[in-house]
Amino acid sequence: MSLLIGTAIGLIRLEDGARLIEGTRINHVSRLGDEWWAVDGKSRIHHMEEIVGALPNRAKALCIQPTPETVWIGADGGHLFALEGKEIVEDEFLANAPGSEHWYTPWGGPPAVRSMALDADRTLYVNVHVGGLLRYDDTGLVPTIDIDADVHEVTAHPTLQGAIFAATGWGLAQSHNGHDFVFRTEGLHSNYCRAVTVIENTLVMSASTGPDSNQARIYRGDLWEGPLEPATVGLPEWFEYNIDTHCLAVRTGSVYAGLGDTVWASVDSGETWVVAVSGLPTITCLG
Repeated sequence: MSLLIGTAIGLIRLEDGARLIEGTRINHVSRLGDEWWAVDGKSRIHHMEEIVGALPNRAKALCIQPTPETVWIGADGGHLFALEGKEIVEDEFLANAPGSEHWYTPWGGPPAVRSMALDADRTLYVNVHVGGLLRYDDTGLVPTIDIDADVHEVTAHPTLQGAIFAATGWGLAQSHNGHDFVFRTEGLHSNYCRAVTVIENTLVMSASTGPDSNQARIYRGDLWEGPLEPATVGLPEWFEYNIDTHCLAVRTGSVYAGLGDTVWASVDSGETWVVAVSGLPTITCLG
């Protein structure tokens, strides 16, 4: 399936420019097989081109993760919801997760569920900003990365069980078992990372000098070891803003990056890039 591009005013399909959702910001779009799900700026849940519900109590939907059993929706305030049939229910376990009393944000606002990932054995990983990364399995919620690592996005390898990667304020965090993480920073010009994705045996991620940086880059490297190298062929030497959470994506063997009004594409795992489309409304996510 073609790349889906979330923007400040709707959802666009790259392949033919079709506008699948119009008139609202798209906060996140996610896939399960050949189907896609999205959440918009009005906290509505979209399944393909149908609105199937909205979060209760004015909660702000930020990310969505479909699974074979249910659909998870992450929200501001550190809340997690599940779509069960046509009913939307709040997950009571995240609301009382270990260490949740220490969650915070640098600006003093409430924490939020910023991203989620489903690994190869269907274990859910929940990224709270700022609250670390929690693994949600048969034993319940288990904290993993230190809260202060400032996780911005979590992703999972599609076929390697327990292979989890996170873009954090301390660099790239990676785990072979989904619980014990180590950090990689070699090659980065700065350790502040916002987005990460994987394609086969290659990592592609973004790093910058901070949340308001005008020195941001895309990096690539071996899945597990070695320095991370800047990807500059076909890209600006420096991006003026962060390549943000959910703005790196892999579709049908290609890697995509979105910023501003432009999407870049790479068919060689991030080594070289070309402009796939430009002149779009402000890009908010890719999927």
